[in-house]
Amino acid sequence: MPLQDTFQSIAFSVTRFTGFTANAIIIGLVPICILVLRPAFAGLDPGDWRDGKKRLATRLEDLVQAALVASATATVIGILLQLAILAGAEGQITGESFTTLASTPFGRAYLVRLPLLAGLTVLLLNRVRDSALAGAGDGETMPSTAWWATWVGLGTLLLATTSFSGHAAVGRPRVLSIGNDVVHLLSGAVWFSGIIVLSTLVPYAWRQVSESDRVELLAPLVIRFSKVALISITIVAVTGVVNSLFDVARLRDLVESGYGITLSVKLVLFVGVLALGAVNHRYVRTRLERRDRVGRVARLFRRLIVVELAIGLTIMGVTGVLTGMQKTRESGGGSSVTARPTL
Repeated sequence: MPLQDTFQSIAFSVTRFTGFTANAIIIGLVPICILVLRPAFAGLDPGDWRDGKKRLATRLEDLVQAALVASATATVIGILLQLAILAGAEGQITGESFTTLASTPFGRAYLVRLPLLAGLTVLLLNRVRDSALAGAGDGETMPSTAWWATWVGLGTLLLATTSFSGHAAVGRPRVLSIGNDVVHLLSGAVWFSGIIVLSTLVPYAWRQVSESDRVELLAPLVIRFSKVALISITIVAVTGVVNSLFDVARLRDLVESGYGITLSVKLVLFVGVLALGAVNHRYVRTRLERRDRVGRVARLFRRLIVVELAIGLTIMGVTGVLTGMQKTRESGGGSSVTARPTL
Protein backbone atom coordinates (compact mmCIF):
# COMPACT_ATOMS: atom_id res chain seq x y z
CA MET A 1 0.00 0.00 0.00
CA PRO A 2 1.44 3.43 -0.95
CA LEU A 3 2.53 5.65 1.92
CA GLN A 4 -0.18 8.20 1.14
CA ASP A 5 -2.90 5.55 1.26
CA THR A 6 -1.50 4.23 4.54
CA PHE A 7 -1.56 7.72 6.05
CA GLN A 8 -5.11 8.29 4.83
CA SER A 9 -6.26 4.95 6.24
CA ILE A 10 -4.73 5.69 9.64
CA ALA A 11 -6.10 9.23 9.64
CA PHE A 12 -9.60 7.99 8.84
CA SER A 13 -9.40 5.38 11.60
CA VAL A 14 -8.36 8.02 14.14
CA THR A 15 -11.11 10.44 13.09
CA ARG A 16 -13.73 7.68 13.15
CA PHE A 17 -12.58 6.60 16.62
CA THR A 18 -12.60 10.18 17.90
CA GLY A 19 -15.94 11.08 16.35
CA PHE A 20 -17.74 7.93 17.42
CA THR A 21 -16.37 8.07 20.97
CA ALA A 22 -17.42 11.71 21.33
CA ASN A 23 -20.87 11.10 19.85
CA ALA A 24 -21.37 8.08 22.10
CA ILE A 25 -20.60 10.19 25.17
CA ILE A 26 -22.98 12.96 24.09
CA ILE A 27 -26.02 10.65 23.82
CA GLY A 28 -24.97 8.08 26.43
CA LEU A 29 -24.88 10.62 29.24
CA VAL A 30 -28.65 11.14 29.04
CA PRO A 31 -29.76 7.72 30.36
CA ILE A 32 -26.83 7.67 32.79
CA CYS A 33 -27.98 10.98 34.29
CA ILE A 34 -31.65 10.00 34.36
CA LEU A 35 -31.37 6.36 35.43
CA VAL A 36 -28.21 6.33 37.55
CA LEU A 37 -26.91 9.69 38.80
CA ARG A 38 -30.13 11.54 39.61
CA PRO A 39 -31.79 8.67 41.56
CA ALA A 40 -28.57 8.04 43.49
CA PHE A 41 -28.31 11.66 44.66
CA ALA A 42 -32.06 11.83 45.35
CA GLY A 43 -31.59 9.29 48.14
CA LEU A 44 -28.79 11.21 49.87
CA ASP A 45 -28.85 14.05 52.37
CA PRO A 46 -28.79 17.20 50.21
CA GLY A 47 -26.83 19.17 52.79
CA ASP A 48 -24.01 16.65 52.98
CA TRP A 49 -23.70 16.17 49.22
CA ARG A 50 -24.54 19.62 47.82
CA ASP A 51 -20.92 20.53 47.09
CA GLY A 52 -20.11 17.07 45.77
CA LYS A 53 -23.04 17.16 43.39
CA LYS A 54 -22.00 20.57 42.10
CA ARG A 55 -18.47 19.31 41.45
CA LEU A 56 -19.82 16.33 39.55
CA ALA A 57 -22.19 18.51 37.52
CA THR A 58 -19.27 20.76 36.57
CA ARG A 59 -17.29 17.73 35.37
CA LEU A 60 -20.28 16.54 33.36
CA GLU A 61 -20.35 19.96 31.69
CA ASP A 62 -16.63 19.70 30.93
CA LEU A 63 -17.09 16.23 29.46
CA VAL A 64 -19.95 17.33 27.21
CA GLN A 65 -18.01 20.36 25.99
CA ALA A 66 -14.95 18.23 25.24
CA ALA A 67 -17.12 15.71 23.38
CA LEU A 68 -18.74 18.45 21.28
CA VAL A 69 -15.35 19.91 20.34
CA ALA A 70 -13.89 16.46 19.59
CA SER A 71 -16.86 15.48 17.43
CA ALA A 72 -16.78 18.75 15.47
CA THR A 73 -13.01 18.49 14.96
CA ALA A 74 -13.21 14.86 13.81
CA THR A 75 -16.08 15.74 11.45
CA VAL A 76 -14.21 18.62 9.80
CA ILE A 77 -11.01 16.57 9.48
CA GLY A 78 -12.97 13.66 7.99
CA ILE A 79 -14.50 15.97 5.38
CA LEU A 80 -11.10 17.46 4.53
CA LEU A 81 -9.54 14.01 4.19
CA GLN A 82 -12.28 12.93 1.82
CA LEU A 83 -11.90 16.12 -0.20
CA ALA A 84 -8.15 15.48 -0.38
CA ILE A 85 -8.84 12.08 -1.90
CA LEU A 86 -11.16 13.64 -4.46
CA ALA A 87 -8.57 16.32 -5.16
CA GLY A 88 -6.04 13.58 -5.83
CA ALA A 89 -8.25 12.27 -8.61
CA GLU A 90 -9.34 15.65 -10.02
CA GLY A 91 -6.16 17.68 -9.45
CA GLN A 92 -7.60 20.25 -7.05
CA ILE A 93 -10.50 20.88 -4.70
CA THR A 94 -13.30 22.50 -6.65
CA GLY A 95 -17.01 23.06 -6.30
CA GLU A 96 -17.45 19.75 -8.07
CA SER A 97 -15.43 18.09 -5.31
CA PHE A 98 -17.96 19.26 -2.72
CA THR A 99 -20.82 18.16 -4.97
CA THR A 100 -19.27 14.73 -5.34
CA LEU A 101 -18.69 14.50 -1.59
CA ALA A 102 -22.28 15.46 -0.84
CA SER A 103 -23.51 12.71 -3.18
CA THR A 104 -21.89 9.94 -1.10
CA PRO A 105 -23.31 8.41 2.11
CA PHE A 106 -20.12 9.48 3.91
CA GLY A 107 -20.41 13.08 2.74
CA ARG A 108 -24.10 13.41 3.53
CA ALA A 109 -23.69 11.91 6.99
CA TYR A 110 -20.71 14.09 7.88
CA LEU A 111 -22.31 17.27 6.54
CA VAL A 112 -25.46 16.55 8.57
CA ARG A 113 -23.35 16.29 11.72
CA LEU A 114 -22.42 19.96 11.62
CA PRO A 115 -25.94 21.42 12.16
CA LEU A 116 -26.68 18.67 14.68
CA LEU A 117 -23.59 19.63 16.65
CA ALA A 118 -24.55 23.29 16.41
CA GLY A 119 -27.99 22.50 17.83
CA LEU A 120 -26.53 20.43 20.64
CA THR A 121 -24.07 23.18 21.49
CA VAL A 122 -26.89 25.72 21.82
CA LEU A 123 -28.92 23.26 23.89
CA LEU A 124 -26.20 22.02 26.23
CA LEU A 125 -23.52 24.69 26.57
CA ASN A 126 -23.48 25.81 30.23
CA ARG A 127 -26.80 24.00 30.76
CA VAL A 128 -25.48 20.58 31.74
CA ARG A 129 -23.75 22.01 34.80
CA ASP A 130 -26.89 23.81 35.93
CA SER A 131 -29.58 21.32 34.90
CA ALA A 132 -28.35 17.72 34.57
CA LEU A 133 -28.49 17.00 38.33
CA ALA A 134 -30.76 19.87 39.41
CA GLY A 135 -33.74 18.78 41.50
CA ALA A 136 -32.18 15.45 42.48
CA GLY A 137 -32.57 15.44 46.24
CA ASP A 138 -32.72 19.22 46.57
CA GLY A 139 -35.14 22.08 46.00
CA GLU A 140 -33.71 23.25 42.69
CA THR A 141 -35.85 23.38 39.56
CA MET A 142 -35.73 20.16 37.58
CA PRO A 143 -34.91 20.33 33.86
CA SER A 144 -37.93 20.08 31.58
CA THR A 145 -38.91 16.93 29.74
CA ALA A 146 -38.57 18.88 26.48
CA TRP A 147 -34.90 19.60 27.27
CA TRP A 148 -34.14 15.93 27.85
CA ALA A 149 -36.15 14.89 24.79
CA THR A 150 -34.36 17.37 22.53
CA TRP A 151 -30.99 16.15 23.83
CA VAL A 152 -32.02 12.55 23.13
CA GLY A 153 -33.34 13.37 19.66
CA LEU A 154 -30.34 15.36 18.45
CA GLY A 155 -27.87 12.99 20.13
CA THR A 156 -29.47 9.93 18.57
CA LEU A 157 -29.40 11.50 15.10
CA LEU A 158 -25.76 12.45 15.62
CA LEU A 159 -24.78 8.90 16.59
CA ALA A 160 -26.91 7.47 13.75
CA THR A 161 -24.72 9.27 11.20
CA THR A 162 -22.15 6.57 11.96
CA SER A 163 -24.59 3.93 10.73
CA PHE A 164 -25.55 5.91 7.63
CA SER A 165 -21.89 6.40 6.67
CA GLY A 166 -20.61 2.90 7.50
CA HIS A 167 -21.15 -0.76 6.75
CA ALA A 168 -24.76 -0.73 7.89
CA ALA A 169 -25.69 1.57 5.01
CA VAL A 170 -24.86 -1.13 2.43
CA GLY A 171 -26.45 -4.05 4.27
CA ARG A 172 -29.56 -5.70 2.90
CA PRO A 173 -32.33 -5.22 3.84
CA ARG A 174 -31.07 -1.68 4.41
CA VAL A 175 -33.73 -0.61 6.92
CA LEU A 176 -33.06 -3.61 9.14
CA SER A 177 -29.29 -3.21 8.82
CA ILE A 178 -29.27 0.47 9.77
CA GLY A 179 -31.94 0.10 12.46
CA ASN A 180 -30.09 -2.77 14.12
CA ASP A 181 -26.81 -0.86 13.98
CA VAL A 182 -28.31 2.28 15.52
CA VAL A 183 -29.70 0.24 18.43
CA HIS A 184 -26.30 -1.46 18.75
CA LEU A 185 -24.48 1.88 18.91
CA LEU A 186 -26.95 3.47 21.33
CA SER A 187 -26.73 0.55 23.75
CA GLY A 188 -22.95 0.60 23.61
CA ALA A 189 -22.96 4.35 24.16
CA VAL A 190 -24.95 3.99 27.38
CA TRP A 191 -22.55 1.40 28.78
CA PHE A 192 -19.45 3.32 27.65
CA SER A 193 -20.65 6.64 29.06
CA GLY A 194 -21.51 4.94 32.34
CA ILE A 195 -18.04 3.54 32.89
CA ILE A 196 -16.49 6.91 32.03
CA VAL A 197 -18.69 8.67 34.59
CA LEU A 198 -18.16 6.11 37.33
CA SER A 199 -14.41 5.74 36.80
CA THR A 200 -13.33 9.33 36.15
CA LEU A 201 -16.06 11.79 37.20
CA VAL A 202 -17.75 10.37 40.31
CA PRO A 203 -14.53 10.64 42.41
CA TYR A 204 -14.89 14.44 42.16
CA ALA A 205 -18.19 14.15 44.04
CA TRP A 206 -16.66 12.58 47.12
CA ARG A 207 -13.54 14.67 47.59
CA GLN A 208 -12.94 15.39 51.28
CA VAL A 209 -15.43 12.64 52.17
CA SER A 210 -14.53 9.64 54.33
CA GLU A 211 -14.38 6.12 52.91
CA SER A 212 -17.53 5.10 54.78
CA ASP A 213 -19.44 8.14 53.51
CA ARG A 214 -18.33 7.47 49.94
CA VAL A 215 -20.20 4.20 50.03
CA GLU A 216 -23.42 6.15 50.60
CA LEU A 217 -23.07 7.41 47.03
CA LEU A 218 -21.21 4.53 45.45
CA ALA A 219 -23.65 1.84 46.56
CA PRO A 220 -26.75 3.25 44.79
CA LEU A 221 -24.62 4.20 41.78
CA VAL A 222 -23.22 0.70 41.35
CA ILE A 223 -26.56 -0.99 42.00
CA ARG A 224 -28.35 1.15 39.42
CA PHE A 225 -25.56 1.13 36.83
CA SER A 226 -25.18 -2.63 37.15
CA LYS A 227 -28.78 -3.08 36.05
CA VAL A 228 -28.51 -0.52 33.25
CA ALA A 229 -25.23 -2.04 32.04
CA LEU A 230 -26.71 -5.55 32.08
CA ILE A 231 -29.53 -4.47 29.77
CA SER A 232 -27.20 -2.43 27.55
CA ILE A 233 -24.61 -5.17 27.14
CA THR A 234 -27.29 -7.77 26.43
CA ILE A 235 -28.67 -5.60 23.62
CA VAL A 236 -25.14 -4.97 22.34
CA ALA A 237 -24.51 -8.72 22.21
CA VAL A 238 -27.74 -9.53 20.37
CA THR A 239 -27.47 -6.69 17.86
CA GLY A 240 -23.77 -7.46 17.40
CA VAL A 241 -24.61 -11.00 16.32
CA VAL A 242 -27.15 -9.61 13.85
CA ASN A 243 -24.55 -7.14 12.54
CA SER A 244 -22.10 -9.97 11.93
CA LEU A 245 -24.67 -11.71 9.74
CA PHE A 246 -24.70 -8.62 7.52
CA ASP A 247 -20.90 -8.29 7.47
CA VAL A 248 -19.33 -11.77 7.46
CA ALA A 249 -19.90 -14.15 4.55
CA ARG A 250 -18.64 -17.35 6.18
CA LEU A 251 -17.75 -18.37 9.72
CA ARG A 252 -14.16 -19.18 8.78
CA ASP A 253 -13.71 -15.59 7.60
CA LEU A 254 -13.32 -14.73 11.30
CA VAL A 255 -9.84 -16.29 11.18
CA GLU A 256 -9.00 -16.12 7.48
CA SER A 257 -9.68 -12.50 6.52
CA GLY A 258 -8.39 -9.16 7.69
CA TYR A 259 -11.90 -7.96 8.50
CA GLY A 260 -12.78 -11.19 10.28
CA ILE A 261 -9.62 -11.25 12.38
CA THR A 262 -10.18 -7.65 13.46
CA LEU A 263 -13.77 -8.50 14.31
CA SER A 264 -12.56 -11.51 16.31
CA VAL A 265 -10.26 -9.24 18.33
CA LYS A 266 -13.25 -7.05 19.10
CA LEU A 267 -15.26 -10.11 20.17
CA VAL A 268 -12.48 -11.25 22.52
CA LEU A 269 -12.39 -7.79 24.10
CA PHE A 270 -16.15 -7.87 24.45
CA VAL A 271 -15.89 -11.21 26.28
CA GLY A 272 -13.56 -9.43 28.72
CA VAL A 273 -16.23 -6.78 29.26
CA LEU A 274 -18.79 -9.50 29.92
CA ALA A 275 -16.50 -11.11 32.50
CA LEU A 276 -15.93 -7.84 34.35
CA GLY A 277 -19.63 -7.02 34.12
CA ALA A 278 -20.50 -10.39 35.60
CA VAL A 279 -18.24 -9.74 38.59
CA ASN A 280 -19.74 -6.30 39.12
CA HIS A 281 -23.32 -7.50 38.74
CA ARG A 282 -23.15 -10.77 40.63
CA TYR A 283 -20.59 -9.98 43.33
CA VAL A 284 -20.05 -6.23 43.78
CA ARG A 285 -23.70 -5.23 43.42
CA THR A 286 -24.89 -8.01 45.73
CA ARG A 287 -22.36 -7.14 48.44
CA LEU A 288 -23.23 -3.45 48.29
CA GLU A 289 -26.95 -4.21 48.49
CA ARG A 290 -26.31 -6.26 51.61
CA ARG A 291 -23.78 -3.71 52.94
CA ASP A 292 -21.35 -6.61 53.28
CA ARG A 293 -17.66 -5.58 53.50
CA VAL A 294 -18.55 -2.42 51.62
CA GLY A 295 -15.15 -0.73 51.93
CA ARG A 296 -13.31 -3.66 50.37
CA VAL A 297 -15.97 -4.16 47.73
CA ALA A 298 -15.95 -0.45 46.82
CA ARG A 299 -12.18 -0.53 46.27
CA LEU A 300 -12.56 -3.63 44.09
CA PHE A 301 -15.22 -1.93 42.00
CA ARG A 302 -13.07 1.14 41.41
CA ARG A 303 -10.24 -1.05 40.11
CA LEU A 304 -12.54 -3.11 37.90
CA ILE A 305 -14.25 -0.09 36.37
CA VAL A 306 -10.89 1.41 35.35
CA VAL A 307 -9.96 -1.85 33.61
CA GLU A 308 -13.38 -1.90 31.96
CA LEU A 309 -12.83 1.65 30.70
CA ALA A 310 -9.47 0.68 29.21
CA ILE A 311 -11.09 -2.26 27.40
CA GLY A 312 -13.93 -0.02 26.25
CA LEU A 313 -11.52 2.49 24.72
CA THR A 314 -9.68 -0.35 22.99
CA ILE A 315 -12.96 -1.63 21.56
CA MET A 316 -13.66 1.87 20.23
CA GLY A 317 -10.24 1.92 18.59
CA VAL A 318 -10.71 -1.49 16.99
CA THR A 319 -14.13 -0.38 15.74
CA GLY A 320 -12.50 2.64 14.10
CA VAL A 321 -10.17 0.30 12.21
CA LEU A 322 -12.96 -2.17 11.43
CA THR A 323 -15.23 0.36 9.77
CA GLY A 324 -12.45 1.22 7.31
CA MET A 325 -12.10 -2.39 6.13
CA GLN A 326 -13.96 -4.29 3.47
CA LYS A 327 -16.61 -6.69 4.76
CA THR A 328 -16.12 -10.28 3.66
CA ARG A 329 -19.75 -10.39 2.57
CA GLU A 330 -18.92 -7.57 0.19
CA SER A 331 -15.78 -9.20 -1.13
CA GLY A 332 -17.25 -12.67 -1.38
CA GLY A 333 -15.15 -14.14 1.41
CA GLY A 334 -11.47 -14.93 1.45
CA SER A 335 -8.79 -12.50 2.35
CA SER A 336 -10.15 -9.00 2.59
CA VAL A 337 -8.08 -5.88 2.32
CA THR A 338 -8.34 -2.54 3.94
CA ALA A 339 -10.77 -0.48 2.00
CA ARG A 340 -9.65 2.78 0.49
CA PRO A 341 -11.15 5.45 2.73
CA THR A 342 -13.79 6.62 0.29
CA LEU A 343 -17.38 5.90 1.18
